[in-house]
Amino acid sequence: MGGFALIHFLTYLFTSAWAWLKAFGSGEWPSADATVTADPTRLNRFGCDAVEIVYSYRFDGELYTGLQEEPVFGGSDAQYVEHFPKERSLVVRVKPDEPEVSVVRDEDQSDSIRKRLERIDELHDRKIARG
Repeated sequence: MGGFALIHFLTYLFTSAWAWLKAFGSGEWPSADATVTADPTRLNRFGCDAVEIVYSYRFDGELYTGLQEEPVFGGSDAQYVEHFPKERSLVVRVKPDEPEVSVVRDEDQSDSIRKRLERIDELHDRKIARG
C-alpha cells in the first residue's frame, strides 16, 4: 500500500471510529421519521471520502434538522448517494435530553424498508381481495 493510500485508509478508520463513538448508545434513543432535504453531497475530509446527508425530523412537535456524514471507502459513495436521495424517508434516533442531536443508524433503515415492503404487500393483498 502506497503512502497516500495508507493515509487515506487510516483517515477512513479514524472517521469511522468517530462516527461509531458519536452513535454509541443511540440504539436506546427514541426513533423519529425523517426526510432527506437535499441531494447527498460527496466530500473529501482530510483525505477521506465521505457522503453528507441533510435531513429534517420532528420530535415532541418541534422541527429539527440533522446532518449525517458517512465515511466511504473504495467507491462505495455511489451506493450511499443512491440509497439516500432527496425526499427519501428514513429513521433517525434522537437523543432524548438533546433533541437537536440525532443519528442515522443502518440497522434502523433496514427495519424501515422492511416495514414499507410489508405495507406494500398488505395493500396489494387488499387490492386483490377486492377483485
